[in-house]
Amino acid sequence: MWRSAILVLLVGSPHLVGVLEAQHAREPVYVGARVCGSCHLKEGMGNQFSRWLLSKHARAYAVLAKPEARKIADLSGIPEEPQESTMCLGCHATAADTEEWERDPTFFIEDGVQCEKCHGPGSEYMAVEVMTDPEAAMQAGLRMPSRRDCMVCHESKGSHLAVHKLPALNMDDAWLQIAHPTPEEYRFEPSENVSASASSTDKARYVGVMACAECHKGPMMGYQFSRWRMSRHALAFADLMTPEALSIAKQEGIEGLPAESKECLKCHMTGGSGSMHADATFSRDEGVGCEACHGAGSEYLHEAIMMDRPAALAAGLKPVTEDTCFECHENAHGKPFDVKTAWNHISHPTSPPAVAEKPRYKTPLNAALSPQSDVLYVACEASDSVIVVDVQSRTKVAEIAVGGQPHDVTFSPDGNRAYVTNRLDDSVSVIDVNEQKAIRTIPVGDEPHGVLTDQKGKNLYVLNTSEDSISVIDTTSLTEIKRLSASRAPWSLALSPDGSKILVTNTLSRLVDFREPSLSEVTVIDTSGLVVVDRWTVPAANLLQGIAWHPSGEYGLITLTRTKNLVPMTRLLQGWTITNGLGVVWRDGRVDQVLLDEPAISFPDPADVAIAPNGRLAFVTSSGSDRVAVVDLPKLVSLLQSADEEERTNVLPNHLGKPTEFVTAYLSTKNSPRGVLFVENGKTAFVTNALDDTLTVIDVDRLEVAGTVDLGGPETITKVRCGEKLFHSADITFRRQFSCHTCHPDGHIDGITYDIEPDGVGSSPVDNRTLRGILDTAPFKWEGTNPSLQRQCGPRLAVFFTRIQPFTPDELSALDNAQRKTR
Repeated sequence: MWRSAILVLLVGSPHLVGVLEAQHAREPVYVGARVCGSCHLKEGMGNQFSRWLLSKHARAYAVLAKPEARKIADLSGIPEEPQESTMCLGCHATAADTEEWERDPTFFIEDGVQCEKCHGPGSEYMAVEVMTDPEAAMQAGLRMPSRRDCMVCHESKGSHLAVHKLPALNMDDAWLQIAHPTPEEYRFEPSENVSASASSTDKARYVGVMACAECHKGPMMGYQFSRWRMSRHALAFADLMTPEALSIAKQEGIEGLPAESKECLKCHMTGGSGSMHADATFSRDEGVGCEACHGAGSEYLHEAIMMDRPAALAAGLKPVTEDTCFECHENAHGKPFDVKTAWNHISHPTSPPAVAEKPRYKTPLNAALSPQSDVLYVACEASDSVIVVDVQSRTKVAEIAVGGQPHDVTFSPDGNRAYVTNRLDDSVSVIDVNEQKAIRTIPVGDEPHGVLTDQKGKNLYVLNTSEDSISVIDTTSLTEIKRLSASRAPWSLALSPDGSKILVTNTLSRLVDFREPSLSEVTVIDTSGLVVVDRWTVPAANLLQGIAWHPSGEYGLITLTRTKNLVPMTRLLQGWTITNGLGVVWRDGRVDQVLLDEPAISFPDPADVAIAPNGRLAFVTSSGSDRVAVVDLPKLVSLLQSADEEERTNVLPNHLGKPTEFVTAYLSTKNSPRGVLFVENGKTAFVTNALDDTLTVIDVDRLEVAGTVDLGGPETITKVRCGEKLFHSADITFRRQFSCHTCHPDGHIDGITYDIEPDGVGSSPVDNRTLRGILDTAPFKWEGTNPSLQRQCGPRLAVFFTRIQPFTPDELSALDNAQRKTR
């Protein structure tokens, strides 16, 4: 009984009492700085909580609202608001990467870097009898950080130095600045008034800044909470714990501690001028919070009231005038006070901050044709939108906002809905085609790419590329009903003409034994049973991406790369490093492979394939050489069927001369063509040019480019956009065999190991490394021998990979900037 009473006194939360009384082992949860402050506030404990309040750690979340934080995020390729980005919050807040159940209601992310960031979640060690026994506290999860732990966040980062230009942190000085030792003769003095108990309900009650912050944070509200947190008002109570405050109090004849003096508290604490009624969410350590000026908020805090100005005023919201400020600041401790200057300093308008307009590209990746009308829906990754294109006029007619980084789009069979995968948001946007707007968002797996409905439109299949799975969505309830296991990194999918099967390409090879060739997979789904019924293997191939069924249903085509990573990379001649081609996937599961490379010129990064409705031609895009290959399918099939088993297995997959027998033409497009599809009964084809913000229109009968559709991207070519084009171009390599993108699709990995020669042929093969989030991770390579990205992608790339000088100095700088944006 006594224990419960003490815990209620300490934490002001019956919920936590129940948590702490659990005697069995359990997962610790974060309880928040104010729970820690209930014991660590006063002089007997070294004023530890106040020292934290006065530190930059307490404002770490708030500073992410500064314009400088947005600049740093832009440099790092972070598209979200810094205060919503896990990457930023990882160092600027506590427990930002945890689930909701791991955070007690007394915990707030907005408190920045608080006690438990360094000392670990406190639910299991916070009880008095545990904390007063160091050994028991450590066993219960208390951590004692070292300088090394600090460097996890405080290591110098290029993105930060480029913006704030501050010197590297001197950890010895910083360690002294944040030191908060417990006095040897400490006095345990639990605070009885950190959270005031709720009082009578017939009076307005103080609810605390965190209740206000629920609505008054973020850019749309002018970051009002963060502006308060970075102000001296937020430090007003903590200031009373300082030696300066004690000196001032003595000079003015105030006995005792300033933090316990009503004379001091009336200006240094919300509601400190008299008796107060407060909810448990209120804490006096917030200093001069919102309600100090605007009045106790229990009656007007609800959004419906706050949106109605007269209703809010009637419910107790106080207008703030200059007289409000003078109540505390007029002749305060003899300091001069200019109300206009101060007013400008603390102003917090309810409006988003002004943001400089930047070029925003479209980056079209894939497109789909509406079953009921002559319009294309084009998924545009960089603009977070779907662009509607009229096929007849070949013009953009609308743009629909969807989720983050849309990748693929498909229609329901009746054409009334479109479904769009959002790679960044792990979701699918549902678009009402008639209204041309997104009406629903469906959560799916990690980084969804391909999307397709079955023949009747009953189920939607979504490829979760980064978690090797396939979400099956019921299109009536718009909920996930099943999740199937794919191979590694499922990318694209195609429905058989009879609707019975879906084939799925997987861009990464299966996991294979050391020094064994790649073994990729085409996953086969039975649409009637919603199950994976087969897994067809594609030996010595990887980066399976585009896929299309032949109208006969006898076979499908897939794009692929044959990376010879087991051969030391000593030469690129004759395709000894990477070749590019097609797979012919027969209905019985056999897979043939042929190349699209020729001896003098390669066909790098084959991205997508489409087959004409009459089944005679296939178009294949090469995003690395800005071309479309025209494949004569009867000739290709004849070549395969006339070859013996040895030729089909070992010769054709590696023969650079054979494409001349079935590739009838190459058509030039704009930068980085990705998706391709036939329209108008196969008379026209459209190609999405990702880095040109256009569609190339092809006259199929004449096999020539018939025009271009402008999707409305900016004309300005930024340094980053220039770097993106270099990253996706194979012009950097001898005979144009591959690009940077070949080994780093989506800025990530190709999943295989290479034998690079600097450490000796056949020695120390190395895994490919991701480019995501690498800006602040110098030096590079496994051994850290390259000090910068420009060194990594310049001389080293020329010597060991491209065999030609890949970039001029200006190009190398542009590429460096583009890689900073990789996500």
